[in-house]
Amino acid sequence: MARTTIEEKALRLLSAFERAGRTVGRVTVEGSRIEIVFSEMNQLDEFERIEMRHDKA
Repeated sequence: MARTTIEEKALRLLSAFERAGRTVGRVTVEGSRIEIVFSEMNQLDEFERIEMRHDKA
């Protein structure tokens, strides 16, 4: 029986999450540990609520 490497398992997880509609920001493989960090879909921009106009009101 062929053994899958930890990197192959991480790639399969990445594909599964992306097929499910999740956006993955980072995948870290350390030894036998796989860490998946999802990207925030609605990241708040610090300047979003500030009106930045430069004209006469």
